[in-house]
Amino acid sequence: MLRRLLMVILFFATFDATLLAKTDTASLYADAEQSVYQIRVINKETGKKSSIGSGFIVSKNNILATNYHVVSQYVNDPDVYVLEYLSNSKETGKLELLDLDIVHDLAVVRAPKAMGKPLEIDDIPEKGARLFSLGNPLDLGFSIVAGTNNGILKQDEDGNVLFSGSLNAGMSGGPTLNELGKVIGINVATAGNNISFLVPADYLRIILKRLKKNNFTPVKDRFAHSSAQLQTSSSHILKKLANNHWGQASIGNFIVPTELDKSVRCWDASRPPKKEDLFRSFYTRCSNEDDIYLSDQLSIGSINYEYLWLDSKKLNAIRFYRRYEKLNSSALASHAGKRDVTNFACHTAFTKIAEQNFKTTLCRRDYLKYKHLSDILFTTALVGHDKKGFIFNMDITGTDAKAAIRLFQKMLEAFKWHK
Repeated sequence: MLRRLLMVILFFATFDATLLAKTDTASLYADAEQSVYQIRVINKETGKKSSIGSGFIVSKNNILATNYHVVSQYVNDPDVYVLEYLSNSKETGKLELLDLDIVHDLAVVRAPKAMGKPLEIDDIPEKGARLFSLGNPLDLGFSIVAGTNNGILKQDEDGNVLFSGSLNAGMSGGPTLNELGKVIGINVATAGNNISFLVPADYLRIILKRLKKNNFTPVKDRFAHSSAQLQTSSSHILKKLANNHWGQASIGNFIVPTELDKSVRCWDASRPPKKEDLFRSFYTRCSNEDDIYLSDQLSIGSINYEYLWLDSKKLNAIRFYRRYEKLNSSALASHAGKRDVTNFACHTAFTKIAEQNFKTTLCRRDYLKYKHLSDILFTTALVGHDKKGFIFNMDITGTDAKAAIRLFQKMLEAFKWHK
């Protein structure tokens, strides 16, 4: 009898907990529904939407937060596009851009009238806590996605939150709430398989504090404003990389730096050797895999570098040099065009590295709209050996040029030659 009673109590306790969880989700949905809007980029000429995302009321009843990438078409071409909101009751209206943080993919806009109740911002809860993401997925209407806080991404420079829920297209810029209905993050991206990322709401706090201090006055020059943010971020990241304790690897007769940071991944891409090969080659490539989105055609912030070793016992010096020369080329990981950047200016010199002679080339091009940002391309090749070759290529996009050059020089200083 006692056992049956305990089973009944356990059943109702489980039932109540399940019911409470459903009630909580329904309550959060109802409370937040009037504070979340669709954000639309509209082509002035056709009157049709070019892209959509989500946004939510925060700080004041006419202030909305969203992702930068949601409004990026308007930011880059304000003569072509306008910003609008769409409510759950199908009401529309114009929006004004107030401030943006490209580095953390955030933007704040203003409506011409009161829009509803502002959502409160809260700290990120403990790992494993239940979270609720809101937005307008696939232009199908307001939705809520339940998930779990899987912690801060350690390899991510910005410390984005890993969210175990599927954020579909259109939910970008929407809020993710804790169980109290407060904003702890902003929907930003999905990696598929029910794994998504959130921008911590702390970065939004910084923008709102800045706006409040300036009486919510819109930024005058959005490109100068963004350039300063991007340059500061780049300088900080490269300085951090330069001061880290680096991993090392042996490539041919050289010991070289590999992982500069936990955000950098290195992979071996060497071709398996065969008996009939005329030469041996070893290839390692490293990348930070952490671009900053500027537009559909343009991203910056990538750091890529590679090492290639080549040697031969079968080829004579002339034939070896011809093969070696063909491999001594480098391409920049960027789609920037003439509207974005200047032409490359290059400088070549012979230098001594690890007691060996190298031919080193440094190329630089500057961004037109984003002042004080540059693409830097380095390549250095071992010379003076008949049947040995070693190439180090490195490219950094949208960076502070001086900080990039300092990092490159410090990496060269870490090279060691061994026989």
